[in-house]
Amino acid sequence: MGRATKTSTKIKRQFKTAEQRMAEAVTAKGEAIGAPAIQVARGMHRIVDVPLRDAGRVVTERTLINRGGTPVARWKAANLLSDSQIAAIDHCETLWARLGGKALVMDLTRIPGAGQGNGWAEHEALDDLKRIKSYIPAKYWAVFENVCRFDETAGFAGSALTDCRNDQVATARVTVQFVADIISMKERLC
Repeated sequence: MGRATKTSTKIKRQFKTAEQRMAEAVTAKGEAIGAPAIQVARGMHRIVDVPLRDAGRVVTERTLINRGGTPVARWKAANLLSDSQIAAIDHCETLWARLGGKALVMDLTRIPGAGQGNGWAEHEALDDLKRIKSYIPAKYWAVFENVCRFDETAGFAGSALTDCRNDQVATARVTVQFVADIISMKERLC
């Protein structure tokens, strides 16, 4: 009688590619700092080497960076905003752009309405923004403007409305949606 071939009981090592190792490192680092798993899975986070200077020596630290963009861009990509809300946000961004700069508070090198700027467009934009702000309570407008105009993180903006850390991002998103709906309705954007 012939001998049957024996199957090996050894575990064969499978080598991982560089992409697989990087994906595992991003997932592990994301879990360690509490980044949302869905964002890590979608590739919104990357590990980069950041050089840190400490007492004359340079130390390279591997850091997880959020590459997801602004909160509004992430909400648009995830289809969390309706068409009317996007139209209202785009309308306000157009008005803010007419004012000359996204986060510019004061430009001492320029006199509004003289020379470099279009004073009439700035004046109309200021009037429109004043009218739009009158529709909305100040606390909600501040969250809307901070998130949409100044790209403030949603968690930080939501902290003005709630103390619960788990609800801050959701609160900021709902506030932006609410304000955008009011603007869309009052300005007849849809």
